Amino acid sequence: MSDLRSIPNVGTQTEKDLLEMGYTTIESLKGKTAQELYDQECALRGCKIDRCQLYLFRAVEYYVNTEHPDPAKCKWWFWKDDFAEPSPCGAVCTECARFPTECEGCRKIKGRVFWLQYTGDAQCPIYRCCIIEKQQTNCATCPQLPCSRFTSDPTISEEENQANLQRMIKKLKQKTDTRI
Repeated sequence: MSDLRSIPNVGTQTEKDLLEMGYTTIESLKGKTAQELYDQECALRGCKIDRCQLYLFRAVEYYVNTEHPDPAKCKWWFWKDDFAEPSPCGAVCTECARFPTECEGCRKIKGRVFWLQYTGDAQCPIYRCCIIEKQQTNCATCPQLPCSRFTSDPTISEEENQANLQRMIKKLKQKTDTRI
């Protein structure tokens, strides 16, 4: 048994797969992305493998490349697209300190986010516009991006809000798949 087995979600089969791909230690995985690992395993197998393996590799990437990984975030199912891909506004659930213990993710909670207590809304206006009204996965192709629905989080500074907005817009502009 190698030290790869100390990574959450890595059992005997995934350990074997990683060893076959040339990864013999946790250190050898540092800097690798989940997509690189998934593509490498697909090439090794000669076919597209189940997407759940990509989710597992996302959890591995998080664990290996994070200085102090949150054990609550290490479960592979928290790395499905609904949590690891940008939400309607461009925020990524897995990057949020409130996920998964305080918030289960925008799509799962249907836009009923914690900060609504400060706005008085019943649902996030971005979620409502994007998912409910326009039936998009996110705001990536909206010509009004960012619109007035992008409001500031009253629990953080204006500088933090601006940095978050820039990060979210950047993530959205990187996306091309916007249909549900």
